[in-house]
Amino acid sequence: EWPLRPGYSLEHQLPNFGECWWDHWVLDAVICNGLGIWLGIKTLEILESKKYEWRDLWSIPGSRGKFVRVLSQFTPQSWTKFDWGYTEDVKRWFAVIGICAVIMIFELNSFYLKAILWIPPPHAFNAGRCLLILFMGAVSLRETYEYMSNPQCKRFGQQSWVVVSILFTECMIVYKFGYDIISIPFPQHVILFWACFIIIILVWSFWNFTYKLPRRRRTASGREVSESHDDSFGDKKNM
Repeated sequence: EWPLRPGYSLEHQLPNFGECWWDHWVLDAVICNGLGIWLGIKTLEILESKKYEWRDLWSIPGSRGKFVRVLSQFTPQSWTKFDWGYTEDVKRWFAVIGICAVIMIFELNSFYLKAILWIPPPHAFNAGRCLLILFMGAVSLRETYEYMSNPQCKRFGQQSWVVVSILFTECMIVYKFGYDIISIPFPQHVILFWACFIIIILVWSFWNFTYKLPRRRRTASGREVSESHDDSFGDKKNM
């Protein structure tokens, strides 16, 4: 989100996006987003390295040990590390881009729904919607990862379809009741920025998945080794 900062692109449509530079980059990007990302990474590292050992409550000696066991009841039973591998496969790469786009549209809908439906910021609807999407999104991300990583999984998860349906419904509400807002034309510099951004993404994708990314081959023992694009071309030429 840092290089995009959608507030810059949409401040001509919603006045509350028209913030000063330090509010955009210092308060939002560095402190809120940056600190949140850092804390999230550290939390995942702790949960990944934690030893999960479940014992019966009454078999744990001492009151402190029993108290810790009760608190650990609300922690995950086990921990699975997600490796999206988005730079190793073109389908995964564009799937991750799609996931990021869905998350950003959900965030933008928060501002558009408040402005279009005249919902005050302190209203409970805003907090309830964010919490609902948070928990539903966690389940749908797990289903999406399973669909992308497990060859035995042939169908998209039900919760993922529900989340996509909610997003589509919100976008239709914004389109129907806020067309006069979203139809305000974009400034030229915003169009130029997004055109350059899309071109860079496409060029990098073509370069990474066509030339840079080494191809994988298996030896007779079943071990995977890397084979560069140039070496494979040379082998074919020698043949």
